[in-house]
Amino acid sequence: MSCILRNLAPIRGSGFVELGANTGKSKELLGCVVIPTACYNRWVLPENKDYVIFPERRRLRIQEKVPPIDPGTRAPKMMKDLHQMRGPEEVHNKLQYGDYGIQAVTGGRLDHKVCEAVRMIIVRQMDDKKCFAIWRHQHLWQAVSKKGQGQRMGGGKGAIDRYVLPFKAEKIILELGGYLEFEEARRILGSICKVLPFRSRIVSHKLMKERTEREAWEEKNNQNPFTFKYCAQNNVLGCSTILNRYDHMWYNKYR
Repeated sequence: MSCILRNLAPIRGSGFVELGANTGKSKELLGCVVIPTACYNRWVLPENKDYVIFPERRRLRIQEKVPPIDPGTRAPKMMKDLHQMRGPEEVHNKLQYGDYGIQAVTGGRLDHKVCEAVRMIIVRQMDDKKCFAIWRHQHLWQAVSKKGQGQRMGGGKGAIDRYVLPFKAEKIILELGGYLEFEEARRILGSICKVLPFRSRIVSHKLMKERTEREAWEEKNNQNPFTFKYCAQNNVLGCSTILNRYDHMWYNKYR
């Protein structure tokens, strides 16, 4: 509701509002009339969410500390397998169940402690009556061994300390969907990104499409010929002596 102020003739000694008009020795009181008028508010209509399909469990499930192992089978010890964290993710790099999610920028590991911190944020901040969250992995499967404090070197590989999930860059960690807008999802996902031990970003279908188009436009309109790819392929300043095979595979885009 807006209003229009119309000034009337100066009135002396009346009970109208004093506007502070100083004319010489004394102040004049200007009378005004407030006329309410109607105005239009340009509200943005919410997006239609009729396509949303809720899963059977709307909250994040609890990640087990130990993966499912057949009874009577001894848990195997594993190597680091750093190739599990190198390069881009080629399968789980798109949103499938929800409209928003968290995408890893670099490779890393996800353990049970971090999974519980993420799950508690979802429990406290997400309304499961209209939203849902889902993991994009099944369970933690890679064993990480560690020797006890004060033990001497030697004696074989240490005992299994915990299980982790190795992943590559651009992997979708979890998804969030339901009847909510991006501003609501960004508040929840932003809190999750703060507790993750690796670089991550909030994504949606629109943001991922814009990022792909921007990268294609920058590569097409780049005016600097000395890119990392050009220098690596042409051995500029003898850089091939310090580059490894991964630099020739992804040209400094992934580690």
